[in-house]
Amino acid sequence: MSSHSSVSNQVVNLWYTRCGAATASALAIRQQWLQQEFAGNGTQLHSLRDSESLEVRNSHFHHKQSGMFREGGNIPPIWAKGLGHDTVVVGITWLDEYQGIIVREDSNIHSVSDLKGKRLGIPDHANAVIDFQRGAAQHGFATAFELYGLVPADAKWVDIAAPSYDLTDGPRRERSEYKHVELEALNEGHVDAIFVRFARGVRLANTPGYRQLININEHHDPFVRVNNGTPRPVTVDRAFLNKHPDVVDRYLAVLLRTAAWAAAHPQEVVQLLAPENQSSSEAEVIASHGANVHLSFTPALSNQYVKGLEIQKNFLRDWGYVKQDFDIQDWIDPAPLARAEKLVKQQPEFTVFAAAQAA
Repeated sequence: MSSHSSVSNQVVNLWYTRCGAATASALAIRQQWLQQEFAGNGTQLHSLRDSESLEVRNSHFHHKQSGMFREGGNIPPIWAKGLGHDTVVVGITWLDEYQGIIVREDSNIHSVSDLKGKRLGIPDHANAVIDFQRGAAQHGFATAFELYGLVPADAKWVDIAAPSYDLTDGPRRERSEYKHVELEALNEGHVDAIFVRFARGVRLANTPGYRQLININEHHDPFVRVNNGTPRPVTVDRAFLNKHPDVVDRYLAVLLRTAAWAAAHPQEVVQLLAPENQSSSEAEVIASHGANVHLSFTPALSNQYVKGLEIQKNFLRDWGYVKQDFDIQDWIDPAPLARAEKLVKQQPEFTVFAAAQAA
């Protein structure tokens, strides 16, 4: 336990939000370690996506719900910070993911250079709180263009209307099926190239009928690989951190212990990361995130991680997503992670995990 303590006799409500499967938080949730850490009388853990309030669920994007811990794609938290929402980055993870550009196999486009003057399919989720998928596609194309000496104005950016699905209060609506509107536009000849990512992107790039022009994830420079999924900040609102620093410390300690477990269990990690709703194989997970994906979950505030976050912030500023610029260093508080690391030194493993190992 941290030397800081919550000054309240009331139950402390905290929220977790899942952002895909490839985060330390998601692994800890899947393994029930996060739930076990906060199962005591003093805290109550809630799943954001299980709330019947749309506004609460949308905190995954705008970060207005106090006591919410978010680890995942960086576009929503950067956007929210640019709107003035007072959040704090208390850790960052760096997990590379597949980013590619594909065309139809019958296309006469064989290189990124051939995209000059061509139509690029960009999703447009008009009802989204923040259209992070659009931002990711724009950044992916912009990165590829810069590598090949092109500029965004060299191509035609075509907006493709994309549906939103969770728009009302009540139980969260689940998509009956994933509708890849950019792929449909490519198949129908409305656009010449689309940006794809994750394990689903790997599958498409290797599907007969399509040709991959570039795999950005193969580039040796980590800063070239920066996009929505890389790096991934861990954020919480500043008011909650100030009031309950011990809770923040304990949350981060769970992530650190989870990362240590993941480093020693590569096969189990890949099994947990195979996203159920995308029917991805373990081979596709490795192709998307790399063979060392199990080593990618330790929260840190290294120079590389912070610089990567700044690169993404600057891109979003330049492309109109960040309404008010801010200093990345002012957004970061290293103290909770330092305290969490001390907690982990005192208790390196989860008690339930240690007991299971000893049995």
